[in-house]
Amino acid sequence: MFKLTTEKRNPGSKLFALLPSMRTICLLAVASFMATTTWAQSSGAHFQKNSVRGDIQSNGDLLVSWVEAGLGNLTVSYIVTGHVDAIYFCRTNSGNIPNASNKHTVSTTDSNNPTFEVKNGKVVGNSTLSAPEAPVSEPPTCGGGQSLDLQSVTWSNVSISDTTNGIATPVTVGKFSITLFPAP
Repeated sequence: MFKLTTEKRNPGSKLFALLPSMRTICLLAVASFMATTTWAQSSGAHFQKNSVRGDIQSNGDLLVSWVEAGLGNLTVSYIVTGHVDAIYFCRTNSGNIPNASNKHTVSTTDSNNPTFEVKNGKVVGNSTLSAPEAPVSEPPTCGGGQSLDLQSVTWSNVSISDTTNGIATPVTVGKFSITLFPAP
């Protein structure tokens, strides 16, 4: 199978001439891979201070906005998520709120996955988390001439994750609750 020999390499052979350049190419490839891996791990991606905020809208939706820098020239994917508690109540056609206990609370989580193109090394983005719709087939059952309307919404545990660069931050600055109609 293998023949042991004490022959010396022939310095005039083509294979012997290619060895130094092949070795150089391999070393350059390994060095390039290591440099790229180090750059990707320490790319400098970060959410800018005081730029991440949530602001509740008049319909109970939460608008989350942010600025992320240190991105290079990539497309960046995010996950924006939050927990919401929405209270619904019966209201008469004339706008009055009966003093009754037939309120309904919806507790759920909303999330979405926006993607943004990087411009000049940063993303200035926003995404809306939606308040839940009024339940139609669940109690409370409103009487005749009444409708089930949103009374108040509170968002909590809101966060944003940059899934491209593997960083995340809670959303703690802003307004996270609204009362549309005060309880009777």
